[in-house]
Amino acid sequence: MTTLSCDERDRLDTALHEIAAAAGIDPTGARLLRYTMNAVFYAPTADVVLRIAPSDHVREVRQTAAVASRFAELDLPTVRLAPGLREPIETSAWTATAWTYLPQPAGHRHELVDLASPLLSIHSIHHLELAIPEWDVIDRCENRVRKVADATGEAMDYLHAWANRELNLSILQVADRLLQRCTELRSTIAAAQWALPVSVIHGDAHAGNLLSTPLRVVLIDLDSVRVGPPEWDLVPAAHGVGRFADSYREYEDFASSYGFDLFSSPNWPVLRDVRDLQLVTSVIARLLGRPDVAEELGHRLRSYFAKDDAIWHRFK
Repeated sequence: MTTLSCDERDRLDTALHEIAAAAGIDPTGARLLRYTMNAVFYAPTADVVLRIAPSDHVREVRQTAAVASRFAELDLPTVRLAPGLREPIETSAWTATAWTYLPQPAGHRHELVDLASPLLSIHSIHHLELAIPEWDVIDRCENRVRKVADATGEAMDYLHAWANRELNLSILQVADRLLQRCTELRSTIAAAQWALPVSVIHGDAHAGNLLSTPLRVVLIDLDSVRVGPPEWDLVPAAHGVGRFADSYREYEDFASSYGFDLFSSPNWPVLRDVRDLQLVTSVIARLLGRPDVAEELGHRLRSYFAKDDAIWHRFK
């Protein structure tokens, strides 16, 4: 688990207790499982997982709950909302979803090849009978960067100091460079010709988003479900080989099982560049109180601006 400042831990603890109270859940013994975009807690007294986000994400959280319910109706290999808590939990400051807890064997790690079957199931759906957005990862990157300019007070002071220390730039210079890259990649991606038919896509498909049930492997984290090119769901596997030094053999097994090798696609270079952009913008507006994340993002951005092939490290 990434290191958090005392203030950030207190903020997340407040969020947990507010959401638990609204849901009628006892938060005693709750533990933070992960925290990148959302704070994910396991609440043992209710045996549920709570995914908590600030209240300005309420529309996205409501959509995630609707997608999860529709996926359950279709019996797709995805995690299920907790019984009795199928609607988003909302307070004035926070919004959350509650999920069925799936205990995992100690030390178990899913292999990349395990991702192929769940993805094929999702990609077989071309009409979800639910209104979901079209894939536009560039728009999401832009929105996250623009939030940097909206930061105020302590958050903005921190971002200024961080950007100067890590990149020898002002935070607004960093934002300008990233927004320029968004504009360039938007034009390139718009011209792409996809080899696979457009379908429902997971949007954030990697082995870290897999859990095992007694019957099958399922995908979690449905926040990024969209209608778009299935190739995008293959990008994290291919991208991980170069950027995170993941096993090429594992990638080959995954590509063979799925039936498509992204490295052979003419779209791979632009998809790789879009994935890089996504991974340097995902948390840029939420660095305060997260020193490990801030340090790694500095490393990524130095590499990104230098256009090098340095190895990056996953947030924990």
